[in-house]
Amino acid sequence: MKQINECFDRFFNNKLPLKKRWYIVDAPGDNIWLFHYTHLILVFNKTTKEIIHEWSSTAADKRGLKAAKDYLTRRFDM
Repeated sequence: MKQINECFDRFFNNKLPLKKRWYIVDAPGDNIWLFHYTHLILVFNKTTKEIIHEWSSTAADKRGLKAAKDYLTRRFDM
């Protein structure tokens, strides 16, 4: 999903997030929070390289969650 890839690429390249539906917050505890509008979709720990929380309710949430997991798998060789 292009929006998710762009979102993560901007985050890992230390660029500010775009004002779009999907955005990432660098959270406390070395975690990354992925939001879809105001819904917390994914919590990922950069140190342990594991998904701590995932949630989806709509089809768009599910597509975004799958794309985020695919991106993180590629980036961190999980």
